[in-house]
Amino acid sequence: MKKIFFTLLFFTIVTTVSAQKNKVSDTTQVWSRYRNAVLFNDLDVAKNALFEVIAMQPQVTTHYDSLANLYFRMGAYQQAIIAAEKAPQRDVLKEIQAYSYRNLGDVKAALPLFESLFTASGSPEHGYQLATLQYSLKRFGECALTASKVSVHPNAKKEKVIISTEQGENMEVSYHSAAENLMGVLYLELGKKELAKESFTKAITDTPDFTLAKKNLASLNSSAETPVKQ
Repeated sequence: MKKIFFTLLFFTIVTTVSAQKNKVSDTTQVWSRYRNAVLFNDLDVAKNALFEVIAMQPQVTTHYDSLANLYFRMGAYQQAIIAAEKAPQRDVLKEIQAYSYRNLGDVKAALPLFESLFTASGSPEHGYQLATLQYSLKRFGECALTASKVSVHPNAKKEKVIISTEQGENMEVSYHSAAENLMGVLYLELGKKELAKESFTKAITDTPDFTLAKKNLASLNSSAETPVKQ
């Protein structure tokens, strides 16, 4: 009886160890598939592999970091938000949530996230995004304060942002120019034409080919057209 018991016990241990080894091997293979898929920018394959890993390791919530990033890159913003909420909170995930809400057009949800990001980083990028959202919600006083902080940031003339033109083309301008253009539009909303002219001029001085700012200044001088924000 004892011999049978020890035989069964040994078999159970061997089977358990073997199963654990197979599980580790399976996970390693799936991770390899995930890394190769990311390398070749095959995001669907990468996403499916990541779901397999999550099923194998449901207790490891950090996998949702990668899933949120994948969904964001795929343009699946609602899914990116859900995945980010399941992961341990970090600023990079807050950024994914903020841009996802913004891209979905949910300005009110994006605003507090960008407020938090800008408070923590003070970066021109976060500040400019926050200022545009404040403008959209007609929080003009807050917008003016945020945009002015972006304009005078030490890196505002070095770092660039992509602005879409009326023709649907993208152009790269400094955050200083983008913030000054936004302030110019804001000043026009408030009927302060001289301050608007000054801001548009600053925007063009730093980025001479900034077509939107040039058009806004020309419109102001002719008083014939409505200025374009971005």
